[in-house]
Amino acid sequence: MGARTEGSNHILRLRTASWVEKMIEPLASEKEWAPIWEGANPWQPPDRPMLVISPHPDDETLGAGGLIGLQAARGIPLHVVAVTDGENAYRDGVDIADRRSQEQTSALGRLGVTPSNLTRLKLTDSGVTADEELLVERLMPLVSKASHIVAPWTGDYHPDHEACGRAAVEVARRSSAALTFYFFWTWHRGRPDLLRNLSLKSLALSAEFQRAKREALSAHRSQLEHPSGEPILPDYLLWPARRSCEVFLPI
Repeated sequence: MGARTEGSNHILRLRTASWVEKMIEPLASEKEWAPIWEGANPWQPPDRPMLVISPHPDDETLGAGGLIGLQAARGIPLHVVAVTDGENAYRDGVDIADRRSQEQTSALGRLGVTPSNLTRLKLTDSGVTADEELLVERLMPLVSKASHIVAPWTGDYHPDHEACGRAAVEVARRSSAALTFYFFWTWHRGRPDLLRNLSLKSLALSAEFQRAKREALSAHRSQLEHPSGEPILPDYLLWPARRSCEVFLPI
């Protein structure tokens, strides 16, 4: 992710579960996506204990950082599950699991989430699909019928995101918890027609929560910077996380 080649300023390098690197070009611009998120109906998140599922450290911030900050400020009981430590973000032989975990703890602190409300499952980065049933089993004790699960969409164009989304669907089914999806790679790897007929909701973020989200995102330095000059999250990929609203799909 994040590599750019000559002739294109918008090339992503995404790693699949089979460890094959693929170069892809984002299919639609921010301008093309604007009617989708501008047309989403306003949303008031439910006053229910919230469980946020994050495939890799930073996904919770990118897709739902404003929601997390808002609910924490409202005093809603909130717990974040870090499914992996994101250790396979780069293929440079450097183990960054500890660094990414520390970055995530710092980022969540800026959103009002304490370390005691963060659970690390330490599943294999880029290998969550193989452990999907284990993920369901690990999540079940953390939810009840009263819970609100927030997870990446099942079509979010990364195998770990999709596996987490499917696991969330199964956990919600078994527990009768509410479920809401968030997005990130969809904005870069999909086209607007993909979401056009879905019942999307928009959460407006005040200046306070936009600032908190920016500060949280800045904590993920390993993803924003890399000695190679090709970080996972170059600046041109961050526009979805910099909007004054977040887009969700309650189920």
